[in-house]
Amino acid sequence: MDSSLTLEKLAVELLTHISFFACTDGGQTGCHLALVSKRIHYASRPARFYSVQLLDSPTQIEKFLQCYQQERARAVEHIPRVRHLCLSFFGKGLATAPSASASGPAPRSRAEWLASLQRRAQHMQSGQESLDEQYNRVIPGLIRTVAPDIRSLALMQAQWRSSTVLRCQFPCLEELTLVGGDPSFLPFDFIRSDKPLYPALKRLHQIQSLVNKDIDFHKWAKHAPNLTHLRASRLDYHPRVTVDSLVQSFSTSAPEDLFPHLEQVVIQPKPGPTPGARQDTAELSYRDFISHIRKAAAKARVPVVLLPPMELPKLAPGMDPSRGCIMKLRGVWQQAIEGKHLTWECPVTEPAVLDNAKDHGMPSTFYTPLSTSGMVTVGA
Repeated sequence: MDSSLTLEKLAVELLTHISFFACTDGGQTGCHLALVSKRIHYASRPARFYSVQLLDSPTQIEKFLQCYQQERARAVEHIPRVRHLCLSFFGKGLATAPSASASGPAPRSRAEWLASLQRRAQHMQSGQESLDEQYNRVIPGLIRTVAPDIRSLALMQAQWRSSTVLRCQFPCLEELTLVGGDPSFLPFDFIRSDKPLYPALKRLHQIQSLVNKDIDFHKWAKHAPNLTHLRASRLDYHPRVTVDSLVQSFSTSAPEDLFPHLEQVVIQPKPGPTPGARQDTAELSYRDFISHIRKAAAKARVPVVLLPPMELPKLAPGMDPSRGCIMKLRGVWQQAIEGKHLTWECPVTEPAVLDNAKDHGMPSTFYTPLSTSGMVTVGA
Protein backbone atom coordinates (compact mmCIF):
# COMPACT_ATOMS: atom_id res chain seq x y z
CA MET A 1 0.00 0.00 0.00
CA ASP A 2 1.25 3.46 -0.88
CA SER A 3 2.17 5.11 2.44
CA SER A 4 1.92 8.52 0.79
CA LEU A 5 -1.80 8.04 0.08
CA THR A 6 -3.68 10.54 2.26
CA LEU A 7 -7.27 11.62 2.68
CA GLU A 8 -6.68 14.62 0.45
CA LYS A 9 -5.46 12.39 -2.39
CA LEU A 10 -8.47 10.08 -2.49
CA ALA A 11 -10.96 10.47 -5.31
CA VAL A 12 -13.83 12.85 -4.51
CA GLU A 13 -16.39 10.13 -5.26
CA LEU A 14 -14.73 7.83 -2.73
CA LEU A 15 -14.59 10.58 -0.11
CA THR A 16 -18.30 11.24 -0.59
CA HIS A 17 -19.06 7.56 -0.17
CA ILE A 18 -16.99 7.39 3.03
CA SER A 19 -18.76 10.49 4.38
CA PHE A 20 -22.12 8.73 4.35
CA PHE A 21 -20.71 6.00 6.61
CA ALA A 22 -19.26 8.62 8.96
CA CYS A 23 -22.26 10.95 9.25
CA THR A 24 -24.47 8.75 11.44
CA ASP A 25 -24.23 10.67 14.72
CA GLY A 26 -26.92 13.29 14.16
CA GLY A 27 -24.88 15.98 12.43
CA GLN A 28 -21.69 16.57 14.43
CA THR A 29 -19.39 14.64 12.10
CA GLY A 30 -20.89 16.34 9.05
CA CYS A 31 -20.18 19.78 10.54
CA HIS A 32 -16.61 18.79 11.45
CA LEU A 33 -15.86 17.42 7.99
CA ALA A 34 -17.04 20.69 6.43
CA LEU A 35 -14.31 22.51 8.37
CA VAL A 36 -11.36 20.24 7.40
CA SER A 37 -10.59 21.75 4.00
CA LYS A 38 -12.29 23.06 0.89
CA ARG A 39 -11.89 19.69 -0.83
CA ILE A 40 -13.30 17.70 2.08
CA HIS A 41 -16.06 20.27 2.47
CA TYR A 42 -17.06 19.76 -1.16
CA ALA A 43 -16.78 15.97 -1.03
CA SER A 44 -18.77 15.59 2.21
CA ARG A 45 -21.50 18.09 1.35
CA PRO A 46 -24.01 15.46 0.07
CA ALA A 47 -23.68 13.55 3.38
CA ARG A 48 -23.58 16.50 5.76
CA PHE A 49 -27.28 16.22 6.64
CA TYR A 50 -27.52 12.45 6.20
CA SER A 51 -28.52 12.12 9.88
CA VAL A 52 -29.86 14.99 11.97
CA GLN A 53 -30.88 15.20 15.62
CA LEU A 54 -32.95 18.16 16.83
CA LEU A 55 -33.49 17.66 20.54
CA ASP A 56 -33.13 21.02 22.27
CA SER A 57 -35.56 23.75 21.27
CA PRO A 58 -37.68 25.36 18.52
CA THR A 59 -34.82 27.80 17.99
CA GLN A 60 -32.51 24.92 17.12
CA ILE A 61 -35.01 23.68 14.53
CA GLU A 62 -35.32 27.16 13.02
CA LYS A 63 -31.54 27.57 12.70
CA PHE A 64 -31.20 24.11 11.19
CA LEU A 65 -33.81 24.87 8.53
CA GLN A 66 -32.05 28.06 7.55
CA CYS A 67 -28.69 26.28 7.22
CA TYR A 68 -30.17 23.29 5.41
CA GLN A 69 -32.04 25.38 2.86
CA GLN A 70 -28.96 27.50 2.19
CA GLU A 71 -26.82 24.40 1.58
CA ARG A 72 -29.41 22.95 -0.78
CA ALA A 73 -29.59 26.25 -2.70
CA ARG A 74 -25.79 26.28 -3.15
CA ALA A 75 -25.56 22.70 -4.38
CA VAL A 76 -25.20 22.33 -8.15
CA GLU A 77 -25.31 18.53 -8.05
CA HIS A 78 -25.75 15.91 -5.33
CA ILE A 79 -28.20 17.97 -3.30
CA PRO A 80 -27.90 17.28 0.47
CA ARG A 81 -30.86 15.35 1.85
CA VAL A 82 -31.93 14.36 5.36
CA ARG A 83 -32.26 10.58 5.49
CA HIS A 84 -32.47 10.02 9.25
CA LEU A 85 -34.07 12.37 11.79
CA CYS A 86 -34.33 12.24 15.58
CA LEU A 87 -36.73 14.86 16.92
CA SER A 88 -37.85 15.81 20.42
CA PHE A 89 -40.54 18.27 21.48
CA PHE A 90 -39.60 18.41 25.14
CA GLY A 91 -38.12 21.86 24.65
CA LYS A 92 -34.94 20.91 26.48
CA GLY A 93 -32.46 18.41 25.28
CA LEU A 94 -29.15 16.79 26.14
CA ALA A 95 -27.44 20.13 26.71
CA THR A 96 -29.78 20.88 29.60
CA ALA A 97 -28.12 20.40 32.95
CA PRO A 98 -30.01 18.53 35.68
CA SER A 99 -32.32 20.94 37.44
CA ALA A 100 -31.29 22.10 40.82
CA SER A 101 -33.60 21.98 43.77
CA ALA A 102 -35.98 24.88 44.10
CA SER A 103 -34.48 27.88 45.83
CA GLY A 104 -36.10 29.58 48.79
CA PRO A 105 -37.13 28.45 52.25
CA ALA A 106 -39.03 25.22 52.70
CA PRO A 107 -42.82 25.52 53.25
CA ARG A 108 -43.68 25.85 56.94
CA SER A 109 -47.31 24.77 56.61
CA ARG A 110 -49.65 22.84 54.37
CA ALA A 111 -51.07 26.11 53.04
CA GLU A 112 -47.61 27.32 51.99
CA TRP A 113 -46.88 23.95 50.39
CA LEU A 114 -50.11 24.02 48.38
CA ALA A 115 -49.41 27.59 47.33
CA SER A 116 -45.94 26.64 46.11
CA LEU A 117 -47.41 23.76 44.10
CA GLN A 118 -49.93 26.10 42.50
CA ARG A 119 -47.22 28.61 41.54
CA ARG A 120 -45.14 25.83 40.06
CA ALA A 121 -48.10 24.49 38.05
CA GLN A 122 -48.88 27.97 36.71
CA HIS A 123 -45.25 28.47 35.75
CA MET A 124 -45.13 25.11 33.94
CA GLN A 125 -48.40 25.82 32.12
CA SER A 126 -47.16 29.22 30.98
CA GLY A 127 -43.89 27.72 29.77
CA GLN A 128 -45.67 24.90 27.93
CA GLU A 129 -48.01 27.34 26.17
CA SER A 130 -45.00 29.31 24.99
CA LEU A 131 -43.33 26.13 23.73
CA ASP A 132 -46.51 25.03 21.97
CA GLU A 133 -46.65 28.32 20.10
CA GLN A 134 -43.00 28.12 19.06
CA TYR A 135 -43.20 24.50 17.89
CA ASN A 136 -46.40 25.18 15.94
CA ARG A 137 -44.46 27.85 14.08
CA VAL A 138 -41.44 25.74 13.04
CA ILE A 139 -42.62 22.12 12.82
CA PRO A 140 -44.70 22.45 9.62
CA GLY A 141 -41.74 23.81 7.68
CA LEU A 142 -39.40 21.13 9.02
CA ILE A 143 -41.71 18.19 8.27
CA ARG A 144 -42.60 19.39 4.78
CA THR A 145 -38.91 19.86 3.98
CA VAL A 146 -37.66 16.45 5.13
CA ALA A 147 -40.72 14.23 4.50
CA PRO A 148 -39.88 13.33 0.86
CA ASP A 149 -36.44 11.93 1.72
CA ILE A 150 -36.19 10.55 5.27
CA ARG A 151 -35.84 6.81 5.82
CA SER A 152 -35.90 6.68 9.62
CA LEU A 153 -37.63 8.95 12.12
CA ALA A 154 -37.55 8.90 15.91
CA LEU A 155 -40.07 11.30 17.43
CA MET A 156 -40.60 12.16 21.10
CA GLN A 157 -43.70 14.32 21.43
CA ALA A 158 -44.03 14.85 25.21
CA GLN A 159 -47.04 17.04 26.03
CA TRP A 160 -46.82 19.26 22.94
CA ARG A 161 -50.25 20.37 21.77
CA SER A 162 -50.32 20.79 18.02
CA SER A 163 -52.67 23.29 16.42
CA THR A 164 -51.39 22.41 12.96
CA VAL A 165 -52.57 19.67 10.61
CA LEU A 166 -50.12 18.67 7.88
CA ARG A 167 -50.98 16.84 4.71
CA CYS A 168 -47.82 15.21 3.42
CA GLN A 169 -46.57 11.70 2.74
CA PHE A 170 -43.36 9.94 3.73
CA PRO A 171 -42.66 7.90 0.58
CA CYS A 172 -39.22 6.62 1.68
CA LEU A 173 -39.70 6.19 5.45
CA GLU A 174 -38.85 2.62 6.48
CA GLU A 175 -38.35 2.84 10.27
CA LEU A 176 -40.46 4.89 12.70
CA THR A 177 -40.19 5.17 16.49
CA LEU A 178 -42.84 7.20 18.30
CA VAL A 179 -42.86 8.18 21.98
CA GLY A 180 -46.19 9.50 23.18
CA GLY A 181 -48.63 8.21 20.57
CA ASP A 182 -49.29 9.03 16.93
CA PRO A 183 -47.88 12.30 15.50
CA SER A 184 -50.41 14.91 16.55
CA PHE A 185 -49.73 17.01 13.46
CA LEU A 186 -50.52 14.09 11.11
CA PRO A 187 -53.95 12.83 12.25
CA PHE A 188 -55.18 9.89 10.21
CA ASP A 189 -58.75 11.20 10.24
CA PHE A 190 -57.69 14.11 8.01
CA ILE A 191 -55.90 11.92 5.46
CA ARG A 192 -57.50 9.73 2.81
CA SER A 193 -56.81 6.05 3.47
CA ASP A 194 -56.32 5.34 -0.26
CA LYS A 195 -53.17 7.50 -0.13
CA PRO A 196 -51.11 5.96 2.69
CA LEU A 197 -48.89 8.28 4.69
CA TYR A 198 -46.19 5.63 5.10
CA PRO A 199 -46.27 3.38 2.00
CA ALA A 200 -42.67 2.10 2.49
CA LEU A 201 -42.73 1.70 6.29
CA LYS A 202 -41.35 -1.65 7.47
CA ARG A 203 -40.76 -1.17 11.21
CA LEU A 204 -43.02 0.68 13.64
CA HIS A 205 -42.19 1.06 17.33
CA GLN A 206 -44.87 2.70 19.51
CA ILE A 207 -43.72 3.65 23.02
CA GLN A 208 -46.55 4.73 25.28
CA SER A 209 -46.03 7.54 27.78
CA LEU A 210 -47.90 8.89 30.78
CA VAL A 211 -49.63 11.45 28.56
CA ASN A 212 -50.27 8.95 25.82
CA LYS A 213 -53.14 9.22 23.34
CA ASP A 214 -55.13 6.34 21.89
CA ILE A 215 -53.27 4.30 19.26
CA ASP A 216 -55.52 2.56 16.74
CA PHE A 217 -53.51 -0.03 14.83
CA HIS A 218 -56.38 -0.52 12.39
CA LYS A 219 -55.68 2.98 11.09
CA TRP A 220 -51.97 2.23 10.96
CA ALA A 221 -52.69 -0.81 8.81
CA LYS A 222 -54.29 1.45 6.21
CA HIS A 223 -51.45 3.96 6.18
CA ALA A 224 -48.55 1.49 6.55
CA PRO A 225 -49.70 -1.41 4.35
CA ASN A 226 -46.20 -2.91 3.94
CA LEU A 227 -45.30 -3.10 7.63
CA THR A 228 -43.28 -6.20 8.59
CA HIS A 229 -42.25 -5.50 12.21
CA LEU A 230 -44.42 -4.00 14.95
CA ARG A 231 -43.39 -3.24 18.52
CA ALA A 232 -45.43 -1.77 21.40
CA SER A 233 -43.43 -0.76 24.49
CA ARG A 234 -44.75 0.25 27.88
CA LEU A 235 -48.09 -1.19 26.83
CA ASP A 236 -50.91 -0.42 29.26
CA TYR A 237 -54.37 -1.97 29.51
CA HIS A 238 -55.86 1.50 29.00
CA PRO A 239 -56.91 2.81 26.57
CA ARG A 240 -58.59 -0.38 25.42
CA VAL A 241 -58.54 0.57 21.73
CA THR A 242 -54.73 0.33 21.79
CA VAL A 243 -54.66 -3.16 23.30
CA ASP A 244 -57.61 -4.51 21.32
CA SER A 245 -56.41 -3.24 17.94
CA LEU A 246 -52.87 -4.50 18.64
CA VAL A 247 -54.10 -7.99 19.55
CA GLN A 248 -56.30 -8.16 16.49
CA SER A 249 -53.39 -7.12 14.26
CA PHE A 250 -51.63 -10.44 14.92
CA SER A 251 -54.72 -12.58 15.51
CA THR A 252 -55.49 -15.53 13.24
CA SER A 253 -58.92 -13.95 12.69
CA ALA A 254 -57.45 -10.66 11.43
CA PRO A 255 -58.82 -9.39 8.09
CA GLU A 256 -56.59 -9.93 5.07
CA ASP A 257 -55.86 -6.21 4.73
CA LEU A 258 -54.70 -5.83 8.36
CA PHE A 259 -50.89 -5.76 8.07
CA PRO A 260 -50.80 -8.48 5.38
CA HIS A 261 -46.95 -8.54 5.36
CA LEU A 262 -46.47 -8.68 9.13
CA GLU A 263 -43.57 -10.94 10.20
CA GLN A 264 -43.01 -10.22 13.90
CA VAL A 265 -44.59 -8.45 16.87
CA VAL A 266 -42.73 -7.41 20.02
CA ILE A 267 -44.62 -6.43 23.18
CA GLN A 268 -43.19 -5.01 26.37
CA PRO A 269 -45.80 -4.25 29.09
CA LYS A 270 -45.64 -1.25 31.36
CA PRO A 271 -44.09 -1.66 34.83
CA GLY A 272 -46.35 -3.61 37.14
CA PRO A 273 -47.54 -2.39 40.54
CA THR A 274 -45.16 -2.82 43.43
CA PRO A 275 -45.65 -6.36 44.77
CA GLY A 276 -47.54 -6.19 48.07
CA ALA A 277 -48.57 -8.54 50.83
CA ARG A 278 -52.15 -8.66 49.57
CA GLN A 279 -53.78 -8.91 46.16
CA ASP A 280 -55.15 -5.41 45.64
CA THR A 281 -57.23 -4.31 42.65
CA ALA A 282 -54.31 -2.83 40.72
CA GLU A 283 -52.24 -6.00 40.94
CA LEU A 284 -55.15 -8.24 39.95
CA SER A 285 -55.96 -6.02 36.98
CA TYR A 286 -52.34 -6.10 35.89
CA ARG A 287 -52.22 -9.91 36.10
CA ASP A 288 -55.42 -10.15 34.04
CA PHE A 289 -53.90 -7.82 31.45
CA ILE A 290 -50.71 -9.88 31.17
CA SER A 291 -52.71 -13.10 30.97
CA HIS A 292 -54.82 -11.63 28.16
CA ILE A 293 -51.71 -10.67 26.16
CA ARG A 294 -50.10 -14.06 26.78
CA LYS A 295 -53.13 -16.01 25.58
CA ALA A 296 -53.45 -13.82 22.48
CA ALA A 297 -49.76 -14.27 21.67
CA ALA A 298 -50.05 -18.06 21.96
CA LYS A 299 -52.63 -18.06 19.13
CA ALA A 300 -50.98 -15.47 16.89
CA ARG A 301 -50.57 -15.81 13.13
CA VAL A 302 -46.99 -14.45 13.36
CA PRO A 303 -44.21 -14.83 15.95
CA VAL A 304 -44.93 -12.66 19.00
CA VAL A 305 -42.13 -11.78 21.43
CA LEU A 306 -43.42 -10.94 24.90
CA LEU A 307 -40.77 -9.20 26.99
CA PRO A 308 -40.56 -8.75 30.76
CA PRO A 309 -42.31 -5.62 32.04
CA MET A 310 -40.37 -2.45 31.47
CA GLU A 311 -38.24 -1.30 34.37
CA LEU A 312 -38.09 2.44 34.96
CA PRO A 313 -34.76 3.85 36.13
CA LYS A 314 -34.44 5.28 39.62
CA LEU A 315 -34.03 9.02 39.38
CA ALA A 316 -31.57 10.91 41.53
CA PRO A 317 -32.83 14.12 43.20
CA GLY A 318 -32.91 16.98 40.71
CA MET A 319 -32.48 14.72 37.68
CA ASP A 320 -34.60 15.50 34.64
CA PRO A 321 -36.27 12.25 33.47
CA SER A 322 -36.62 13.55 29.90
CA ARG A 323 -32.84 13.67 29.53
CA GLY A 324 -32.47 9.92 30.01
CA CYS A 325 -35.40 9.25 27.67
CA ILE A 326 -33.84 11.30 24.89
CA MET A 327 -30.48 9.58 25.30
CA LYS A 328 -32.10 6.12 25.10
CA LEU A 329 -34.12 7.08 22.05
CA ARG A 330 -31.11 8.61 20.32
CA GLY A 331 -29.04 5.49 20.97
CA VAL A 332 -31.58 3.12 19.42
CA TRP A 333 -32.06 5.51 16.48
CA GLN A 334 -28.33 5.57 15.76
CA GLN A 335 -28.15 1.77 15.93
CA ALA A 336 -30.94 1.55 13.35
CA ILE A 337 -29.02 3.90 11.02
CA GLU A 338 -26.04 1.55 11.21
CA GLY A 339 -28.27 -1.46 10.53
CA LYS A 340 -28.14 -2.76 14.11
CA HIS A 341 -31.83 -3.44 14.76
CA LEU A 342 -31.35 -4.39 18.42
CA THR A 343 -34.99 -3.53 19.13
CA TRP A 344 -35.97 -6.64 17.17
CA GLU A 345 -33.17 -9.03 18.12
CA CYS A 346 -33.43 -11.48 21.01
CA PRO A 347 -30.09 -12.60 22.47
CA VAL A 348 -29.74 -14.49 25.75
CA THR A 349 -31.33 -12.68 28.66
CA GLU A 350 -29.82 -12.12 32.07
CA PRO A 351 -31.01 -13.94 35.22
CA ALA A 352 -32.06 -10.68 36.86
CA VAL A 353 -34.63 -10.10 34.11
CA LEU A 354 -36.16 -13.55 34.58
CA ASP A 355 -36.35 -13.02 38.34
CA ASN A 356 -38.27 -9.82 37.70
CA ALA A 357 -40.74 -11.73 35.53
CA LYS A 358 -41.47 -14.15 38.38
CA ASP A 359 -42.14 -11.21 40.70
CA HIS A 360 -45.10 -10.27 38.49
CA GLY A 361 -46.60 -13.74 38.50
CA MET A 362 -45.61 -14.63 34.96
CA PRO A 363 -43.76 -17.84 34.01
CA SER A 364 -40.27 -17.02 32.84
CA THR A 365 -40.46 -19.77 30.22
CA PHE A 366 -42.93 -17.71 28.21
CA TYR A 367 -40.57 -14.82 27.63
CA THR A 368 -38.43 -14.80 24.55
CA PRO A 369 -35.01 -13.75 25.89
CA LEU A 370 -33.88 -10.23 25.09
CA SER A 371 -30.83 -8.40 26.31
CA THR A 372 -31.56 -5.18 28.15
CA SER A 373 -29.18 -3.41 25.78
CA GLY A 374 -31.86 -3.58 23.11
CA MET A 375 -34.64 -2.09 25.23
CA VAL A 376 -35.82 1.46 25.35
CA THR A 377 -36.74 2.73 28.81
CA VAL A 378 -39.02 5.75 28.64
CA GLY A 379 -39.82 7.65 31.79
CA ALA A 380 -41.73 10.55 30.26
